[in-house]
Amino acid sequence: MEISSILIGLVLFAAALIFVSLPFRQKQRVNLKTRTADEHSEGRRESVLSALRDLEFDFKTGTVGEEDYTPLRAQLMLEAAQFIEQEQEEEAKLEALIQTRRVTQPSTLLCEQCSAPLQAGQRFCSKCGTAASQELCPSCGKKNRTSDQFCSTCGSKLTVKLEAVGQS
Repeated sequence: MEISSILIGLVLFAAALIFVSLPFRQKQRVNLKTRTADEHSEGRRESVLSALRDLEFDFKTGTVGEEDYTPLRAQLMLEAAQFIEQEQEEEAKLEALIQTRRVTQPSTLLCEQCSAPLQAGQRFCSKCGTAASQELCPSCGKKNRTSDQFCSTCGSKLTVKLEAVGQS
């Protein structure tokens, strides 16, 4: 009875281990497929550029004749242009995502003391009562904290205002 209990326990343990590890293995397969597709595309791009470079060298050294050079070069240039267009499309998509994020990202100011969000036009922090000091950027007009040395939007240098402190 003891051996059968141990065997049943080991079988259940193995089944549970397989069940738990299955999602991790499937995720690795998906990542591997996308990685190999990217590597294949990059490898094909490199092979096209290498073939174009070799064709140019062979033509200049006289190994390849004019009748073979012209159609091969046109075909390789077309493939290289397709890779360049693909890269430009990916960059345009990325730039569009960046611009969307910039537009949708709220430009809320935070309290210098407690980092609580401040409402537009709010003069004091509702959490700690600290004066909400803001300064407009001379370049872009966006609001910044008075303690900032550079604009958080455009990066231009902000002028530092020295406040006179009355001594008694």
